[in-house]
Amino acid sequence: MSRNKAVIRCIRTGLAAATVLLTTACTSSHRTIAADVPFAAWDRTVEMAFDNDDTTSLCDLTLFLRCNDRFVEDTLTVRIEIRTPDSLRCEEPFILAIPHTNSPAALVREAVIPYRRRVCFERPGQYRVRITPSRSVRGVEAVGVDIAEL
Repeated sequence: MSRNKAVIRCIRTGLAAATVLLTTACTSSHRTIAADVPFAAWDRTVEMAFDNDDTTSLCDLTLFLRCNDRFVEDTLTVRIEIRTPDSLRCEEPFILAIPHTNSPAALVREAVIPYRRRVCFERPGQYRVRITPSRSVRGVEAVGVDIAEL
């Protein structure tokens, strides 16, 4: 009987270890926030928000645009505003250099542009990101920010 208990204990320990490994392997240090833009043309500010509870890790920020076949731009100037939980604000113009790709018209294209490297969100709480185009742009379906923890 004691041998069966030892085998069961060994199996339970193995299952517990496998569960811990699988749950830690599936957690991602990667977040994406996005917002849809008006169908006719992107001509107004889009606002996105994310909650931050890690005040020490460094992150890379990447902007992305989901575009359809009506999008013909190769550069686009946007105004990016980031507001911290304690209402501090960083605002700046940013020029997106958008590489052209030849894909079938029915497919949605995603332009990915690095924005900031090694950013630390030092305050816990909700951060707000606002992105405004400098002029009306056709063919953009959504805009967002990819936040990758280093």
